Amino acid sequence: MAYFLLALGAIGHMVLWVAIINRVHSLGMARFWIKLFTAGFVAALAFAPVAVASILAWQRWGTPTGLMQFAATAAWIYVALCAGLCIVSTVHRLYLWWHPERVALPTHNLTRPIHLHERRREMIAPGIPSLIGALPGNQVLNIDFQEKDIFIDRLAAAHEGLRIAHLTDLHMSGRIQRAFYEHVVDVINEAAPDIVAVTGDLVEGDAFIEWLPATLGKLRGKYGVYCVLGNHDRRASEAKLKQQLAECNLVHLGDNWRQILVNDVPLILAGNEMPWYAPAADLSNCVGDSANSRLLRILLAHSPDQFQWAQANDIDLMMAGHLHGGQVRFPIVGAITSPSAYGVRYVAGIFRAGNTIMHVSRGVGALTPLRVNCPPEIALLKLRSTIGEAE
Repeated sequence: MAYFLLALGAIGHMVLWVAIINRVHSLGMARFWIKLFTAGFVAALAFAPVAVASILAWQRWGTPTGLMQFAATAAWIYVALCAGLCIVSTVHRLYLWWHPERVALPTHNLTRPIHLHERRREMIAPGIPSLIGALPGNQVLNIDFQEKDIFIDRLAAAHEGLRIAHLTDLHMSGRIQRAFYEHVVDVINEAAPDIVAVTGDLVEGDAFIEWLPATLGKLRGKYGVYCVLGNHDRRASEAKLKQQLAECNLVHLGDNWRQILVNDVPLILAGNEMPWYAPAADLSNCVGDSANSRLLRILLAHSPDQFQWAQANDIDLMMAGHLHGGQVRFPIVGAITSPSAYGVRYVAGIFRAGNTIMHVSRGVGALTPLRVNCPPEIALLKLRSTIGEAE
């Protein structure tokens, strides 16, 4: 029984500290503090089991003392609490699989795999990135191009079938080469979307702002290309990045909203870059909204944690990324790392609450070129009225 409790405790210990690290990384604090806290929590994750094992070994083979008994009692209490957390987290993970917010993809939605491994030397930088990219099972160059029907409750007939390419989390850092992103752009342009939405984490520093004209600057959408920034974009000069985006004809929504005409019927595109760039768009005075006339509201956000904000602001469709789908997904267990206040709840997929539906993409890039059971994703969202959802 003691060994079983220790095994559960070990798993619960990992769950505890990974959950804390995930939540800290969801905060908008400065990168220095994020790294400092993360280092401390990783140390606790690594060394707490060593401390517990040492104390229990002392209890078994050492000379009994009052201090030893106190330490052993504290160690067993910690093990028991972690074992309890293991059980609770298992139940919670099962609950998330059937959570009422989660929306299953219709069976007729299409996924087209794009394999770029034959071009690995061109796509991934030499050295350590190339070694990581060559690891067995690494899907970093296996892109899923997914067409998904998104059913909107209050969709105007003029917007039926509107096609939005959702691109997120490029993380241009030089570890994945520019040729990869150029190919991603070609795939999107070939699909001829009506709107292109890019939801943050574009570049990893000023040096990669120069990549934008040859990559995102080539994107084409019938009604425009729109973007917001993410937490990693803070590693570049905000002024330089925004200037280059404007020169590339990408409309940075940021904390703004704008009205566009689609088939002569207006809709609202809004931005939310919280918690890293404040504030979010103020939708209290949307032109065209009235008691008898309401415009479709589409939100570009980086973090899925803004889902509640989207609901409070009567958003119809929210698009986000940030979590990379977990990047490494284990069999049965799924994703572990997910820098969100909600853990893995919104790690990837489609979610609905009330009239608001959220699409969370796995993204196409990563700072570390490693993906396991979690291929990069380019999504083409087709808006449909819920009137035909049951058909």
